Amino acid sequence: MNTKKILFLTSAALISVAAFADVVKCKDGSVYVGKIESISGGVITVATDSAGTASVSQSEVVSISTENPLFVRTPDKNTVRGKIVPAEDGRVKLDGGSLTADLEISQLQMSWQDGELSPEEKQLASKWSYSVGASLLGKTGNTESLTAGVSAEAVRTTSDDTLKFYANYNYGKTKDTTGAKDWSKSADDLHCGLDYEHNISVRAFWYAREDLGFDRVKNIRFLSTSAAGLGYKFIDEDDWHFSLRSGLSYRYETYKDYMHDGNWDNPDDTSALGMDFGLHHDYAWSWGKIVTDISYTPAFEDFFGDYVATHETYLDFKVDGIDNMDIRIGMKNEYRSETTAADHLDTTYYAKVVFNW
Repeated sequence: MNTKKILFLTSAALISVAAFADVVKCKDGSVYVGKIESISGGVITVATDSAGTASVSQSEVVSISTENPLFVRTPDKNTVRGKIVPAEDGRVKLDGGSLTADLEISQLQMSWQDGELSPEEKQLASKWSYSVGASLLGKTGNTESLTAGVSAEAVRTTSDDTLKFYANYNYGKTKDTTGAKDWSKSADDLHCGLDYEHNISVRAFWYAREDLGFDRVKNIRFLSTSAAGLGYKFIDEDDWHFSLRSGLSYRYETYKDYMHDGNWDNPDDTSALGMDFGLHHDYAWSWGKIVTDISYTPAFEDFFGDYVATHETYLDFKVDGIDNMDIRIGMKNEYRSETTAADHLDTTYYAKVVFNW
């Protein structure tokens, strides 16, 4: 077979393929035949049968044609649905019926296929996730104890923000088997609230949070912590996150001593305006993840003498064969510098079964 015949057959094959596919031609003579997946940020992404997915700079492209209609965003913020057809002098035409456009290739702002969400819709599309957990721990020996806890969490995430609602309750009793052998309450506390983050840029965000609850072991009948400020994401990957937050806070607490006749005496209310500092870190493996949260909320009046500090670290293990269940092992510390209880520090060790969906 002579050379002319080979070239003729090759050209004919390319023409027949191109007739049923999108075609992107470049200044250097290269041709990408396949399906244009998107145009975004000055890059055209083409899925080809022979070379896989290719990313081509718009500045290097001299011609574009599409087999099927697609959505294209123009410089005047209009959206045209139609085929891209080559025009003269490196321009293209968009045939959208009643809405058409004649543009330079560099003026194609973005594109997406039929049936896909627009970039704005993708950003606003929210995803909710939920989890509930329960724990029951007992101990016998010199001291007998029984502790139970329940927790729930709902998180909505978008590309712009994250909203979290949470609640957890713990109750425990301890019996000294060597002394009077009376049961005493070792835990009776509730925390619930919300935490909101909104992105200012790729890394920076502002936040607001509210924590409500009580701690009857520490004689706190009601507690409230409100805070808002700015944060920065030092690491923001799919399986690894690390961020710091700093802002202003307002703490309000009502203390009451429990009387022997079963009645509460007059309340002693306290409030403090101060700072709010927070740290969050999580890292995920294929078999689980580790999460650490630390907060420090000092009062302006006594920065190092009136504060609340909390720390929690837990490790989640996936359960083979059960996709939506984890085993969580962790510890939580809460230190209150101002309290009517005997101990300022509460430390809780726990093991939970957590269901996610």
